[in-house]
Amino acid sequence: MTNKQIILSQDECLSIILKNINDGYKGSFIRKSDGENIVLSYGILNSIPFKNYRKKLIHYNISIWDISFQLFIRSELINAFSKASLLGVCPPGRLRHGFWEMEDEILSYFSLNNNRLGDVNFHMGFIKKPNNNELMNPIAQEIITNRKVGIISHCKVEEFLLQYQSKVLIRLEIPKRRARFQRMNRIVFNTIVENIKKYNSQVDFWIVAAGIHAKPFCEHIRRINGIGIDIGSSIDTWLNEYDSRGHLRKILEESQS
Repeated sequence: MTNKQIILSQDECLSIILKNINDGYKGSFIRKSDGENIVLSYGILNSIPFKNYRKKLIHYNISIWDISFQLFIRSELINAFSKASLLGVCPPGRLRHGFWEMEDEILSYFSLNNNRLGDVNFHMGFIKKPNNNELMNPIAQEIITNRKVGIISHCKVEEFLLQYQSKVLIRLEIPKRRARFQRMNRIVFNTIVENIKKYNSQVDFWIVAAGIHAKPFCEHIRRINGIGIDIGSSIDTWLNEYDSRGHLRKILEESQS
């Protein structure tokens, strides 16, 4: 990434998403976290040890023995990142910890520097403030107001969205993070893609919280002229759950102080 590379702010990212929804444009709005960096680059960049790769496979419910699906999801990731309407990355100048330290190297290796890039934390605008139902960013709140929504997540957020006069027309469930007896595989993946095709014309957009799998799902949505928004763990807060990520725990602690 060069110093001249423009990284859009959270407000700019959310404004683009809102415009796409209001104008009926297709779009895939996704983020590349350190988890995707590990899965995408293992075996390519020598600095990624197997123990980290294995940990992420467990996190994303991928069997360490299902090599064909691992290769499949990697190719799907590369395709999703390459064609994203907006790709969230860690901006230069911000403290890059863990495998975000390789952000520039990964963007260059996979030729992603020419994408429209935004702040990887654009999804944090969708976090619900503790103790009330307002979202952190008013633009994100406008996005979810008075809509017909498709959900791809294990989270049941129908009741929460009703407070914004929005209706969940379809929810496609995926295994919860680190599910003990559930696995993501090609059969599950393809079933979700087929249901995306089936229901896409009925919704204004899709909210996707599916870990590494969210990125390919958003690309499949974009491909059939839909809009997919990757909001990750921010959706947990819609159910008043703030313990899945460090930044969410910090928000909860600050609200109680």
